[in-house]
Amino acid sequence: MATGELTELETAIDKIVTVFFTYAGKEGKKGTLTAGEFKELVQLQLPNLMKDVPSLEEKMSELDVNNDEELKFGEYWRLIGELAKAMRKEKAGKKK
Repeated sequence: MATGELTELETAIDKIVTVFFTYAGKEGKKGTLTAGEFKELVQLQLPNLMKDVPSLEEKMSELDVNNDEELKFGEYWRLIGELAKAMRKEKAGKKK
C-alpha cells in the first residue's frame, strides 16, 4: 500500500494493526483475539490506558458485538477509538 516513508500518523496506524495481528491467532482463529489473547494484549500493550478497567472479561464482552467470544479487528478498533476519545478529553482538559 505505502510506497514512500510513512508519516507519523501512518506509522501509528501501522503499529495499531501490527499489534493486533501479533496477538491475534495465537489461539483460536487467525485474525481474531480470544479472551486470552485480548488479556495478554491489554496487559502488555495497554497497561496504563486500561489500568482502571475493573474486568477485562466484561470489557471484552462489551466489545464483542457479535457475541462469538472473539474480537475481530473492527471490534478491537472500537477499543482503540474509546481509548483515543478518553485521551483527547484528558488532553483537552489539561489545556484549560
